[in-house]
Amino acid sequence: MNNFGFYIKKLQLEGNHVEVANVEFIKGLNVIYGPSDTGKTFIYQCIDYMLGASKSPKPIPESKGYTSCKLEIESLQGAKFLLERSLKSGDFNCTDVSEHKTETLNANNKSDGKSISDFLLDLCNMRNKKIRKNAKGETKKLYFQNLKKLFSVDEVRIIIEDSPFTSGQYTEETFDKNVFKYILTGEDDSNIVVTLKKDEITNKKGKIELYDELIKQLEEELTNIDYNAIDSQIEKLDLAIAGFQSDYILSNQEFKQYDEEKNVMYKKILDNESRQVSLNELLMRSNIMKKQYMSDISRLKATVETGQALDMLTTSNCPICNNEVKDKTIDIQELLIATMAEIKKIYLLISELEASQKIFEKEKKELEDTLFQEKKQYEEILLKIQNELKNTLEEISIKIQEFTDKKEELSKIKTLKEKVEKYTTQKETIQKVIEENTKINKDNNYEELTANLFDPITKQIKTILVDMKFDDIDSVGFSDKLLDFTIGEKNRKDFGKGYRAVLYAVFIISLFEYLKKKPYQIGFTLIDSPLNPYKPDEKKDNGVIPNNLAENFYRYLAKNINDEQVILIENTPIPQDIEKSVNYIKYSKGNGFLPHKTT
Repeated sequence: MNNFGFYIKKLQLEGNHVEVANVEFIKGLNVIYGPSDTGKTFIYQCIDYMLGASKSPKPIPESKGYTSCKLEIESLQGAKFLLERSLKSGDFNCTDVSEHKTETLNANNKSDGKSISDFLLDLCNMRNKKIRKNAKGETKKLYFQNLKKLFSVDEVRIIIEDSPFTSGQYTEETFDKNVFKYILTGEDDSNIVVTLKKDEITNKKGKIELYDELIKQLEEELTNIDYNAIDSQIEKLDLAIAGFQSDYILSNQEFKQYDEEKNVMYKKILDNESRQVSLNELLMRSNIMKKQYMSDISRLKATVETGQALDMLTTSNCPICNNEVKDKTIDIQELLIATMAEIKKIYLLISELEASQKIFEKEKKELEDTLFQEKKQYEEILLKIQNELKNTLEEISIKIQEFTDKKEELSKIKTLKEKVEKYTTQKETIQKVIEENTKINKDNNYEELTANLFDPITKQIKTILVDMKFDDIDSVGFSDKLLDFTIGEKNRKDFGKGYRAVLYAVFIISLFEYLKKKPYQIGFTLIDSPLNPYKPDEKKDNGVIPNNLAENFYRYLAKNINDEQVILIENTPIPQDIEKSVNYIKYSKGNGFLPHKTT
């Protein structure tokens, strides 16, 4: 027995203002028994929905108010998970109960990210399998829902006359057969090489002709060229360009250094010329002031002379009106003293002014000398930049451009050569594909689903039918044409509805037990109404099977299904002698899966 696969522990429905509805399952045989309209088929639809079906469970009056569905499952390795989904459709929340981690699983297999199919196939050790879908050898990915008909059968499919492991759609028959072949052998079709259609071969031959033309044109451009020397020449050019670039960097650094010196010198010249203008302005103003001082001295000296003359007069009469001056209002001596003091002060100012003028003149002379040297140095720097560094940079730039152009020319030749090699490789690849396709068409014998592959299943079917005491079991075989098994000389499809149903169920259980020995399996099976699918309404048989056959089927399952899980939904009661050894869930009118009372 392998430990891949999983089984269902609990199904639970929740909603607003409704009682929680749930049903619990165990490993081994689980039988949900009850009359119609007790929610049994609704349970089947909910489980199918929670395992990835896109269609929501069909609403029934009792399901009003329920909005979400939960499914507790446990892997056969012991990991526990809780799947949650809205009953209106949508993605899944999957909680790893042991790790306390929740992730979102996409309901749509074609969406980005992990899907419910990926998750369930991981548990079954069947993920990332490719199944051939046509004679050409094209494959498509295996999804969990592709396996449904092999482990989960509803009350409609259980009585079909078609093959139990195909969908009945002609376009899907090859895929369905190869899904079943994979289940039997464990080998998928990932290594199959797809064969080409006629128009695809024509298209590829056209590409070969195009490549031939391109190669011819390129080789004409590459005539008389030594391809072996190109790489070494490009390498030498790279070294030379690198050397020139290094020289350019050094020369440019020197250029920037001198340019900075030029700018600094130019600023000094501007500053000194500005100072020179200021000094000339100061000297001009000081000369004007000196003249003003000398004018003041002349005026004051005249005042002194006038005062002295007045002081020597003896008459008391006014020299103008000749009237007698009674009182002297002016002190001539005091005026003379004040005037001489003012003259002395002005001479002191003139002396200070002349001292300042000498300083200005000296600074002016020094500034003229400095400006002369600075302008001379500025001219020298300017000449070096223009006649030496600039020319050097231009020469290096020209060399770099020349060598770069030469390198690009060689690189272009190299690229053309690489294109020739690339086109040649692509042409050879296409030729190889065509040749391999021709060989595949000759040798293409895909492994088909045959009676030999089906043999372990037919043997197990016979074992179960013998144990059930099924009538007239001479042999169990497989029909390649019908893709179904036969009982003696009779095809399964030729039995009545009741027998077809139980034989389908036996096939499912046989496959279920066969997978126990494989390194992959589902781990559980779910069958709706395998023992009493319809009320008696047929002439061929009455739609039911003998009671002892149904009871023996129950007894076989109770005895042989232990570590995996079988869930049967039935209208037929189980034998009393096994009631205590199975999980027997009994519903009745008014006491079904969904509570009638609201909270």
